[in-house]
Amino acid sequence: MLRELNDSSVSLTCSLLLEYDQSVISGELTLQDAQSRAKKRIRNLRYGPEDQDYFWIIDMQHRVLMHPFLPDIEEKNCKDFVDSNGRYFVAEFVKTAEQKGSGYVEYTWQWKDDSAKIVPKISYVKLFEPWGWVIGTAVYVDGIDSEIRFITQRLFKIFTGILIIVLILSFYGSSQAVKIDKKRSIAEKAHRLDTLRFEKLRELNQMAEASLEELIGFALAEAIELTFSSIGYLVFLNDDEIGISLYTWSKGVLEECRIKDKESLYYEEQKKGCKEAVRQRKAVIINEVQNLGYDKGKELADGHVNIIRYMHVPVFDGKKIVAVAGVGNKIENYDMSDVRQLNLLMDGMWKMIQRKRSEVALRESEQRYRLLTENASDNIWTLCLSDMRILYVSPSVENILGYTPEQIKELQFKDYMTEDSLNKMFMVVAEELKKEEQPGADPKRSRVIQLEQIKKDGSKIWTEITASFLRDEAGKAYGIIGVTRDINERRYMERQIQQSQKMEAIGTLAGGIAHDFNNILSSVLGFTELAKMMCDGNPELEKHLDKVFSAGIRARDLVKHILVFSREQDVHRDSILIVPLIKECLKFIRASVPRSIDIIQDLHASDCTVLADPTQIHQVIMNLCINAAHSMKGEDGLLEVCLKAVEIRNRDILHAKELKPGKYLKLTVSDSGCGIPKSDIGRIFEPFFTTKKRGDGTGMGLSIVHGIVKDMGGAISVYSELGKGTTFQLLFPVHRDKAMEKISLRPFLIKGTGRILLVDDEENIVISGRQILMKMGYEVVGLTDSLEALEVFKKEPHAFDLVLTDVTMPKMTGIELSKEIIKIRQDIPIVLCTGFSEGLTSSMVENIGIVDTVMKPMIAGELADVIHKALNRFTGFKTNNKNEQGRDHK
Repeated sequence: MLRELNDSSVSLTCSLLLEYDQSVISGELTLQDAQSRAKKRIRNLRYGPEDQDYFWIIDMQHRVLMHPFLPDIEEKNCKDFVDSNGRYFVAEFVKTAEQKGSGYVEYTWQWKDDSAKIVPKISYVKLFEPWGWVIGTAVYVDGIDSEIRFITQRLFKIFTGILIIVLILSFYGSSQAVKIDKKRSIAEKAHRLDTLRFEKLRELNQMAEASLEELIGFALAEAIELTFSSIGYLVFLNDDEIGISLYTWSKGVLEECRIKDKESLYYEEQKKGCKEAVRQRKAVIINEVQNLGYDKGKELADGHVNIIRYMHVPVFDGKKIVAVAGVGNKIENYDMSDVRQLNLLMDGMWKMIQRKRSEVALRESEQRYRLLTENASDNIWTLCLSDMRILYVSPSVENILGYTPEQIKELQFKDYMTEDSLNKMFMVVAEELKKEEQPGADPKRSRVIQLEQIKKDGSKIWTEITASFLRDEAGKAYGIIGVTRDINERRYMERQIQQSQKMEAIGTLAGGIAHDFNNILSSVLGFTELAKMMCDGNPELEKHLDKVFSAGIRARDLVKHILVFSREQDVHRDSILIVPLIKECLKFIRASVPRSIDIIQDLHASDCTVLADPTQIHQVIMNLCINAAHSMKGEDGLLEVCLKAVEIRNRDILHAKELKPGKYLKLTVSDSGCGIPKSDIGRIFEPFFTTKKRGDGTGMGLSIVHGIVKDMGGAISVYSELGKGTTFQLLFPVHRDKAMEKISLRPFLIKGTGRILLVDDEENIVISGRQILMKMGYEVVGLTDSLEALEVFKKEPHAFDLVLTDVTMPKMTGIELSKEIIKIRQDIPIVLCTGFSEGLTSSMVENIGIVDTVMKPMIAGELADVIHKALNRFTGFKTNNKNEQGRDHK
């Protein structure tokens, strides 16, 4: 019997452990938490006649997990514990549980708290296999008799109690039979209603295509049926829970009503109950309407539908009330079962409405997104990171690359991206993935890169890509979303701006060079003319000086051309002979190209003129010849330049539509170089288009040539074969006027009288200019310091008849000096002389009061003309007329 009791007690304890193990399996508790709770609970379990018997727990490794009276040995290995007879009883516990699952172990142990008294003891152990625990309990052999007596008494009490309970139940059962039948009927009714409600909810969920009005009508009809009512209504509230966004009555109610202003009265009538449900935030049941003053004799108007009882139920979305449902005129009183049915039905209806609204919003969002992606000029795409596969690409990809979305998905990146750009793309992706591993990386960051891509027709296009990571709910990057934009036009504009900035820098540099170089030329030309004036009787010396003078004039014109080119000023076209320019250019070309390239010139029509700017003609010839030489680089070759006169007649216009009939000069530049591919022929005149390597060219040369020829009213064409060479043909309209005469030394100068103040910071210019002016008959005061010149003028303002001053000088510029002089004497004629006219305009000069401006380097004849005009304009000075002119050196 004792063994059965122990087995029963330990089995009950194992059942307790089994409950905790189920909690672990279901996920309600962790294993550690479940074991901790189980130990705590078993530690407090007691049984026996004095409620002093207990349970303990060890594991299969002989470690004591729990002992209510010996906490010191917990978590210790007790395998070596022996009793007074030398028996390893703990090892026996584990062995019995492991081999048999459960069983008894006999050993000796101290009597309760008396360690001197050793008595026999029996333990019952049982293995709880899921956790590997051994549950045990023990009794003293000497206490078995008292245990049996305790159990016998306890069983007697239990049997007596059972007998009493049976008697009570027999009397109670008969009295409750009627009530049970009634509850059964109620339960069956509730079950039928639940079944009906579930069926209606299923039907409601299947109304995915129904309109909002159909959903509401169906829900109201089913609410009336579930609550056994005859009327119903539904009110949807605004976000403030006060205003009403929609108000609906059940079918047939408004037809039954005899009131004219139905909407107003019915709304006001139900508004009171609706407000109360919102205020209390729970269902409101009114089973006796007359007790609240709503009977026909009081507040209901004549013709109002009769209402005997009603119920209002709020519909919640979270904590917010979104609607109030009402039903009325049930035969029996409304109760909580009706509230429950109506609540569940309306909750289902609201979820259906929310889902429908979400679907509508999703469709509208998808439509907007589709319109955006399908009509955007930029290409929108998504990419899977795991296999670098394109998941989506918008139709605009066809406008950018020429491929359809379906085609681009089948291609690899290398098929439509240059090698450099492909490497750059993978490098950027790797960098961004590495950033993902860094703490604090911004998950919303994006990256912008420029890539060169290859279109379907083989041409290349520059694109700008803005991309960022797509992330899952955990924030981990799984893809890339990007926008690709065609920036070919933008890069073209950027290159134009860069070129413009380069030209501006060149202009600034050229201006500085021009100023210094013109000062040098002023000295050269000035002293040359002085030498010419003093070499009477030496024809050979005069001839040499004429050569020096001509070279100086050419240098002056070259500086002017550089300034025109660098500053993109309006070109000045004159009637010029083109043959000398071609010969001059070919001399430069010969000095710069390898000797392995032969240059042949066949130039006719040497007397024909064209209306052109010499600098531009120089640009055209130099660009064409340099390109030709480049195409033959490193090889023997032939560069041939031909010029002859041709005539374009009316019948020829078909072949040269941009030309007018008339005489033209045809310039032909041919080479035996590598030739131009047919795919590039149509683009060679585009700005910045070049097939040369970076650093070998800008792609502007032929574009400039094309522009110059077109501006002159001419035409340009090209013919090329790969491996054979290229020929450019240019047509320039012949100009009938005579060619502009070259500037030469005048044998005679206009002479005059007067006192001139000459100011220039270059001493040589002052020396040569003073002597030339003195040769013309003027008295000259020459100074190199502008401040000193101002002081001299202040002392004797009326002692001077004209001021000739440089513009760019230290301490005080010529403009500032002129202003100060005019303040002292307004009628003094002032002539500015400058090597660079940057910033000087005619209106600015006139506003200051300056008579004229001349460019350095001046020659004696030009200087004489300017001074003559200035003195005559202001003072009426008489200079010698032509009959009074003589050789200036006599």
